[in-house]
Amino acid sequence: MDKALLAKIRKCLALARSANEHEAAAARASRTVKPPKWEALLCQAVRRALGVIVFLDARGDRTYVGRAPAPEIAAYAFAVLFRQLKAARADYIARHLKRCKPGRKRQRADIFCEGWASSVYRKIADLLPERPEDGLVSQYLAERHPGLVQVDVRGAAMKGRSVWDDWSRGHSAGSKVDLHTGVGGSAAPLMLQ
Repeated sequence: MDKALLAKIRKCLALARSANEHEAAAARASRTVKPPKWEALLCQAVRRALGVIVFLDARGDRTYVGRAPAPEIAAYAFAVLFRQLKAARADYIARHLKRCKPGRKRQRADIFCEGWASSVYRKIADLLPERPEDGLVSQYLAERHPGLVQVDVRGAAMKGRSVWDDWSRGHSAGSKVDLHTGVGGSAAPLMLQ
């Protein structure tokens, strides 16, 4: 991880604990727009499969923390899968949701994406065959970043006959995704990053 980025995160977290209430509130500012549930599901699949912790800043950028090389693999996996999911979403809208009103179209496309995101966990987990199970990452976060908060997500309303069709089509499309080890990807010594 870039040392400058880590320094910025540390400064922001220090400001969030500031005695000046305005300074602390500005540093803790959350996203003005909640990410959709399918984006959070994809992020959680990456997090669970690779055993990393993820931070989401006010702009929506993600930072992964864990034992190396897991954070780099997590960032790579999320970027590749997110790009593929956005393309699959656009294709699904063009093929199956032409006659839907805009609100219903977004809702059904969100459900498709939720199915898609739920099917890629195994593919992500295969990128890092050995995953150490220990509490070092949790201990590190508890000591260094005690003020972290959960980010809410915007979920799609599950109603109508087409919900199951949208979800299962998304799940089927996601199960066909190809995710390969990055160029130059090799095992590295485990270290907290």
